[in-house]
Amino acid sequence: MAILGLFLFYACSPSDKAAVDKLNSLSYACHYRNIDSTEHYAQEALRLSVHDASGQAEALNNLAFVAIMRMEYDKADSLLQHIRSITDNQVELLVAEVQQMRLCQRRSANRAFYEHRNEAESHLQRLREEQQQLPPRMQQRLVYAESEMAIVNSTYYYYVGLERQSVEALRRLDSEAVRTDTAQYLNFLYNIGAGGILTEGTPQQIHNDEMEFLNRCLSISRRHHYPYFEAQALEGLADHTADLQLAQQALRLFEDFGDTYQIAGAYRTLASCYHAVGDDQQALNYLQQALADSTIQQAPDLVASICEQLSVVYSALNDKSNSDYNRNIYIDLQEQTRQDRELEARAGLLDQAVSQLNWMLLAVIVAILLLLLLLWLFNRWSRQSKENTLLADILAEKQEQLVVARMQVEKGERRYAEQRAKVSLAMSILPLLDRIRHAIGHGDTEYICELTDSINEQNDLLTQWIQLRQGEVSLKIESFPVQQLFDIIGRSKTGFQLKGITLNVQHTEAVVKADRILTLFMLNTLADNARKYTAEGGQVDISAEQTDNYVEVSVSDTGKGTPKEPGHGFGLKNCQGIMEKYRKTSQLFNVCMLQSENRQGGGMRFFFRLPKGIVRLLVLGYWLLAMIHPLPVLSQQPSALSPQPSAVTPLDSAHVYADSAYFCNINGTYERTLLFADSCRQCLNAHYLQQHPKGRLLMTPTASAEAVPAEIQWFQQGIETNYQIILDIRNESAVAALALHDWTLYNYNNKVYTQLFKEMSADTSLADYCRTMQQSRQNKRIAVILLVVLFTSLVPAYYMLYYRHHLNRRFSRERQQQDEIEATDDELRRAELESANLHVANSVLDNCLSALKHETMYYPSRIRQLVDSHQTEQLTEVTDYYRDLYAMFILQATEQAERIPLHVGPVELYGQQVLGNDNLLHYLFELLKVGEKDIQAEVKDAQYVVYQVSLTTQLSPLTSLIIRQIVRDHGEATHRRACGITIENNHVTILLPRYNGKV
Repeated sequence: MAILGLFLFYACSPSDKAAVDKLNSLSYACHYRNIDSTEHYAQEALRLSVHDASGQAEALNNLAFVAIMRMEYDKADSLLQHIRSITDNQVELLVAEVQQMRLCQRRSANRAFYEHRNEAESHLQRLREEQQQLPPRMQQRLVYAESEMAIVNSTYYYYVGLERQSVEALRRLDSEAVRTDTAQYLNFLYNIGAGGILTEGTPQQIHNDEMEFLNRCLSISRRHHYPYFEAQALEGLADHTADLQLAQQALRLFEDFGDTYQIAGAYRTLASCYHAVGDDQQALNYLQQALADSTIQQAPDLVASICEQLSVVYSALNDKSNSDYNRNIYIDLQEQTRQDRELEARAGLLDQAVSQLNWMLLAVIVAILLLLLLLWLFNRWSRQSKENTLLADILAEKQEQLVVARMQVEKGERRYAEQRAKVSLAMSILPLLDRIRHAIGHGDTEYICELTDSINEQNDLLTQWIQLRQGEVSLKIESFPVQQLFDIIGRSKTGFQLKGITLNVQHTEAVVKADRILTLFMLNTLADNARKYTAEGGQVDISAEQTDNYVEVSVSDTGKGTPKEPGHGFGLKNCQGIMEKYRKTSQLFNVCMLQSENRQGGGMRFFFRLPKGIVRLLVLGYWLLAMIHPLPVLSQQPSALSPQPSAVTPLDSAHVYADSAYFCNINGTYERTLLFADSCRQCLNAHYLQQHPKGRLLMTPTASAEAVPAEIQWFQQGIETNYQIILDIRNESAVAALALHDWTLYNYNNKVYTQLFKEMSADTSLADYCRTMQQSRQNKRIAVILLVVLFTSLVPAYYMLYYRHHLNRRFSRERQQQDEIEATDDELRRAELESANLHVANSVLDNCLSALKHETMYYPSRIRQLVDSHQTEQLTEVTDYYRDLYAMFILQATEQAERIPLHVGPVELYGQQVLGNDNLLHYLFELLKVGEKDIQAEVKDAQYVVYQVSLTTQLSPLTSLIIRQIVRDHGEATHRRACGITIENNHVTILLPRYNGKV
């Protein structure tokens, strides 16, 4: 094990091992006292540790610490990388990874930070398993590593805006253990005092607690001579009190110590103190000195904070251009270093992928060679494999054909049920004819007239049925630009050009209120009609003209005109039918018309008119209204909002106000910016209160003493709103406050903006991602090795495990596929035969009913004339002939209607099992047009099931006939003669055969 190896190494180390340890201890003791001494002792330890890998690694860690202090980040990274290659000492490897974490935190390298943290946790887990076996010196070194890791973790989370994780990181630290290391204890005290992240209470209580921790850090650091932490504590106190003297003392101590990063930070703190006392020119001088050393550009967060202060100071000096310039740099740096930045968070994967690709390429080459060998060995099996694939394709094709055939059968069955209902309707006339013959014998002319009226009514119903199958036009009315349709028609220029015709589509701004699809259909129909009747060399013009009430769309051509009969189907008659449908819909469409006229010089012009439409841009109009009229400062109650159009939501309005605030800043009207910001806040509150009536509202743009602003709490609690609007309005408020020199207002809004930005950009999945990627990298390495082993053993494994069973499986699969193809073919042939029979039967019935209608429709009127003229002898002759002729046609239709039997079986229907035809039973309930909640089913007895249906719309006579026919057919097919249907008002009772296990 690594720990035992470590012990053995210590046991057999050379005599200068003690000297190396002492030098390294001295170097560590000087960490926060004097970095020159730290470097000197570390160099001496490194020189003596030629045969001591652990001592050498510790010396390199100390030198890396010095390099980080001096902001020599590339050198520090190189030293820390070298440690990995020289030792397996888990403690020093842990220290190296923690220092890499510090380095990544300074550089804002988020993905790399998590990778190093995952490595550090791996080392720490191994050390904790055998921590008690470590020598005392290594145990103390481990205390440093663990405390440093917790502090670096907390610092990282704090700067990326994850305050809860920052708190948790420090709370995991063993505060008792860290007391044994004074430097780390001071580090712990400073981190608490600088951010107050372990304290709770009112803002004043938090401030007092922070001051207490910082004063304790200052006292201990002076007592034990730690100038670094003395300067840190002084700087923290200066931040809290704006004390120039404390800030100057901190700067001098950092300059003496030589920490470049902290020197720049001290200049920044000193500048903020001068700004607080009103000496902004001096503040500007110190901020410029903070940026004088270009090495700090390696730390984006530090540069961003300095630029933010520069923006404030330049604003105070009324230098607006420089203020805006530095504000933009600050925002850009926030954007570049945000934690969820995709390119940053995923950087470095390419190099790893290239390395892995080399291994994978080798494996692929081996695989290709083996594959060629396998293709040669198994070439004789390839044909059969193709045959199996062919069989599968054939089966899939047959199954698709079967699905289509079954759909045709279902359609034919439904049509056949309608035809049988028509035949039943036609047969109901025969008894009426018999009654006429009987009434003639008794001379009852009045009754004969009544009977002829009934016959005419039945004939009219049959005629209406035929017309009903032509369908109806459904309209979807909306306002839309005509140019959208012109653009579509314009794409068909090629078809006109191929015929030698020029198509000219004029641009239009017209908007119509109509059905978009039907309008396109009419326009396309007229254009196609013009192309058809225009000779080569001609021209077709499409245009639109607007009036106050309507838009007239014209299609003109230079052709020979159209014949008097333009044709049937989807042509001009259909366009005329659409216009009729419009006019019947609403008075709004009274302007609709379709006409044609001759053009001067030849050709025709077809035109149609549609009502004029209106496109409303509510949000744009509201924004313009908001820009014109000044808005008052609103109170914290949402009811104080200005009146808004009902179609605009609070979030829409908030977006408008945020845009208005932006333009006010552009125009330099900063007071109006704050008015719009307040209005925006009220809109956001209104949206929030819709979900949380008793929730906490956003504060006004003025300063707030609260530690955690409401918008941050909203975000942390997962409240749904538009946080981008909040982010924008806080930034615009901060910019306006800068220009107005309202520093309290600026500080609050900038704080909220920065904190919310970091909360929103925090990638909480980045740690898991990096951990997964590291594990994935290891897994891929193992996978490459396994691939090589797998490929080398593939041929014998294939022979032993597959070949012996290959033929048997192949033949079994082939037989199974072939069986599924006698079976599918049989089903397909049956379905096709049944579909053909239904098609023939329906066609014949169409002919029969058509002949019946046309050959006999004259006689009822003739009988009526003969009755009126009292020609009794001729009346008898005509009636007998009419009755015999009608009976002949009915007999032919009846024979055809009874030709195809009804196929029945068990059907699950609304919770009950019935015996019937699944397709027709579902068709029956589709015709009723009701939902499942309107249907109640219960068992009547062993033979029948009763369905009670509450209708939502009244049934038409034709629908009633089809429904009755379906129920009657089921009664006949199952010999359950009691099957029937009763319709009373809006209630339907249906009695269907119950399935009792027998078909």
